[in-house]
Amino acid sequence: MQLTSSGEAGALVKSLRQRHGISRKELSESSGIPLRTVYAVENGELNNLSVDRLIALLAVLGASLDVRVSTDSATEDAEVNRLVELAATSTLDADRWGLMS
Repeated sequence: MQLTSSGEAGALVKSLRQRHGISRKELSESSGIPLRTVYAVENGELNNLSVDRLIALLAVLGASLDVRVSTDSATEDAEVNRLVELAATSTLDADRWGLMS
């Protein structure tokens, strides 16, 4: 499934939570994400949902997140993906190169 907005991510979290039969409070406690944030995520009210929080919520729900970065140019795509792969495998000091903020 491809997610293109926080609203879509929230709908996914809600659907998975309901499928697993757990309450928002249980999801909050298990993920370490505040209950109010879980409500905001599921209702599409959180426009700046962080990847860390989404990963924490999905992990409790037995799902994972696969991130793909793309640009308009195939050449740029290849370079961005190469840098992401280097950062992910710790062969690149992301802080030194200004890739992480």
